[in-house]
Amino acid sequence: MTRRTFFDRIFAAIFGGTGLAFVGSALAYLYPNKNFISGTRQFSNMAGQPILEKEIGEGQFKSGVALGSPAIVYRQNGELIALSAVCTHLGCTVSHLAEEQIFRCPCHGGEYDLDGSVLDGPPPRPLPRLNVKVENGRILLS
Repeated sequence: MTRRTFFDRIFAAIFGGTGLAFVGSALAYLYPNKNFISGTRQFSNMAGQPILEKEIGEGQFKSGVALGSPAIVYRQNGELIALSAVCTHLGCTVSHLAEEQIFRCPCHGGEYDLDGSVLDGPPPRPLPRLNVKVENGRILLS
């Protein structure tokens, strides 16, 4: 093997690997894995204890986990509403600000209104709304 052939193969391997990494990243962005939100799971606190329907009064907000990621459930006009608490910008967990009645991402200041629509900042999409079902007083999200 000549020196030139050796370096040609090294450069091809380096640039080929880099190209595959870019293609893989682009495909992951275009076709995200949605398995983490499939199915129905119980809404629970960080300790794994279920948050019951009766614990959420009118206008109250509860943060917890369901489907393997953070979620927020609140009651408005008697209806339970659930949103993913994962910011659509870079995946930080949003918090509810009671005084302003918004959700805010602590990482880059993205703001959402109570239905999850983007109000301000860099988030490209609204917070995903989750389906809510109550069985035997337990909140199930899908």
